[in-house]
Amino acid sequence: MKISYRREFKHNYLIIDPEELTWQGYESQMMSRNSIEGVLRFQLRQMDSGVRFYYEITSRQPLSRILENRNIQAEEIRRLVIGIFGVLERAERYLLMEERILLEPQYLYVDPDTFRVWLCFVPGIERNFPEDFSKLLEYLLGSVDHQDKESVVLAYGLYQETRKENYGMEDLGRLLQQGKTNDKEKKKDDISGQEISDEPDVYKQYEETGKKRLNISGNQRKNPDKRQREESYLSTKEQEKTPGKRASWKQKWKDWSGGYFLRNSKEKDLPIRPPWEMMFQDSEEEERDFGKGGKLWQREIIDMDDEQKKDTPSAGPGTQLLADFSDNKRQRILRALNPKEQDIPILYYPFVIGKQESLVDFQLERDTVSRLHLRIDQDGDTYRIKDLNSTNGTKLCGRLLENNEEAKLNTGDEICIACYRYRFE
Repeated sequence: MKISYRREFKHNYLIIDPEELTWQGYESQMMSRNSIEGVLRFQLRQMDSGVRFYYEITSRQPLSRILENRNIQAEEIRRLVIGIFGVLERAERYLLMEERILLEPQYLYVDPDTFRVWLCFVPGIERNFPEDFSKLLEYLLGSVDHQDKESVVLAYGLYQETRKENYGMEDLGRLLQQGKTNDKEKKKDDISGQEISDEPDVYKQYEETGKKRLNISGNQRKNPDKRQREESYLSTKEQEKTPGKRASWKQKWKDWSGGYFLRNSKEKDLPIRPPWEMMFQDSEEEERDFGKGGKLWQREIIDMDDEQKKDTPSAGPGTQLLADFSDNKRQRILRALNPKEQDIPILYYPFVIGKQESLVDFQLERDTVSRLHLRIDQDGDTYRIKDLNSTNGTKLCGRLLENNEEAKLNTGDEICIACYRYRFE
């Protein structure tokens, strides 16, 4: 089975070459002639080299991409699991078997706002659904914030349940409902001011055994949080002045038709950054060692050769250069070719551009721009650009990239995001 992607006009497709799969039959005809809620729309196309399965993925994002740079919350886990079971229930009415589902995070599509699910059914494929579902929960456990007990308890409880022999949806549903009940009791305790009860046993079990088995430390995350990456490259004043940055890290959710309600997630307390003057303030010991006014960091600067000193601009008497801002290491930028548009500074990598405030590094609020439109990566001195399944596409030097296509990005290349033109500098 080979998987590829293709863009046709304003539609994006995930394409599966079935090869030796038994595709001639009931399942292919049923999927191609019906629109099943929660199942990716399916087309069966006869090509010169054989038959291809075309799945409509326009404006949809895989779970793996959404969780690249952020954690998954307990309520999102509930929506995801309940959504998968809901799709299975509807698919059963069309006699579609669960063994035909691809549950890998890169082929499981969700809505970033509501976590509505779309599954990929592949006629003729043979998978072990219980085992694949357990692997999916293990992946989610590695994507939760391991300081958030509610998320850990839910993810680890579900994962542990799937490790049991002959587990069923009823068992997982009980855990999901139990989590909602515990949450309501916790809210009552908060209101009354009474002390909240001890941690659930499942969290203690996770602390003792789960981390070791899954090789997850208490503070370890698969990828750094975007806010942490921002603080690594921007001072507080720079963050305030940078246009297009999202103003809040909160996730705002709407009522779900299934009866569950998602609360606004609480913002994590960010470490207080001291003013930079305090970081380099002279201590009494430094004054004794180096004399009044001496600074330790000035003594540790590596000497440059005469030619390098000659080419290095000086910021004033007594000022030393602490960083190398030569041409190949300076900050990159997408220079707007339309004077009415603003430039996009690329502050770190990977750098995602789109209009979904909570998921991108630069918010470009335009109707033709997708929620996750493109990503720019750096590998040493090489830069690469990737279209993230955008609806209106990304052009590099006049060539329209295929959806999910990655290409080399050179200085001076022109990038067209939907209909907005920039130059990479």
